[in-house]
Amino acid sequence: MAGTGSLAMTVAGKQIFGRARPDVSDAVPPYDYSPAFPSGHSLNAIVIAGIVAYLLILRQETRRARIATATAAAFFAVTMGLSRVYLGHHWLTDVIAAWMLGAAWLALVITAHRLYLTRQTNRSKCIAAS
Repeated sequence: MAGTGSLAMTVAGKQIFGRARPDVSDAVPPYDYSPAFPSGHSLNAIVIAGIVAYLLILRQETRRARIATATAAAFFAVTMGLSRVYLGHHWLTDVIAAWMLGAAWLALVITAHRLYLTRQTNRSKCIAAS
């Protein structure tokens, strides 16, 4: 669900905005000629790394492990986005917008999962009480 949503936002955003990429003379090959906005690499990186980190954090027992996992996921997403600008494939605004969209989608997916877990817990308590 998380990956499907981020992919759908990437495809829809590129079709809606159709923003041109930076000039290929400033980019590193291979060149991409699809629209630039939003950065699909950046959006997908934050969503996928974020959901993997969230699922790992649910199983980790120590605070140190949770912090290390969240830090690694954030580092991956940030470096992925910045590399797209450095390589000349995206404008910084493409990346920032992708991070914001990805973070919003990630928050929605995690909230839905937390609500599902809460409902399951409450259902189990009701069954046990009967």
